[in-house]
Amino acid sequence: MANPAMPTGHARNPDDVAPDRTRVWLRRASLAAGVAFTATAEYELARRMGAAKPIAVMLPVVIDCYVMAALRWFRAFDIALSLALMGAAQVAAHALDAGVLEVDLRMVVVVSLLAPIAIWRTHALARDSRKTHSVPVETDVVDVIHVSPAAVPERPAAEPVIIERAEQQDTAETPELPPVPPRLLTSGEVADRCGVNQSTVRSWVANGRLPVHEKDARGHNLFHPDALLAEASR
Repeated sequence: MANPAMPTGHARNPDDVAPDRTRVWLRRASLAAGVAFTATAEYELARRMGAAKPIAVMLPVVIDCYVMAALRWFRAFDIALSLALMGAAQVAAHALDAGVLEVDLRMVVVVSLLAPIAIWRTHALARDSRKTHSVPVETDVVDVIHVSPAAVPERPAAEPVIIERAEQQDTAETPELPPVPPRLLTSGEVADRCGVNQSTVRSWVANGRLPVHEKDARGHNLFHPDALLAEASR
């Protein structure tokens, strides 16, 4: 039987515990007030850069979405970067409004990069949160049944199997191959073996002392090696 004290489902997630309402509302009020305050300056900054009214609204929206995403998934790098973007927009907007700065190319470049950076990091945070989100798996506690070795019947030992050959392999002797005929010799080779000139070999042929075995395709004489032995024995 399963232990009744052991839970049959997954462990309770710490996030399932009811949070302190005071802390929740403090975070929400702080975020709402900060977004509302900074949104005006970000909107005015976009207007000073030449954006139309409906488009200028998008700058505070994209920056504030990035800030909320960074705080929601609480990445230190993104929290610092999102607040830096928000602060840079505030400084630029108030400096322009006070006449400390003028709109130039460098400011246009910086302000134009605020939205792309916020979009990139917001999507990166959302993608990472899907990868790292763990889904609890329902698991049940299963009792382990221990089986005594005596309860398992022993299997009889397998008898050896003997395979008898029905027929014996043929042991007939391999027939002998015919002898390879020796290579025939040319007049030059006969002269080299006997230590004479080729003219002497031709005189032997003319006198019948050295028989010609056959002729090659060009009509040259070919001699059997045994004929040299007969000539040498004379």
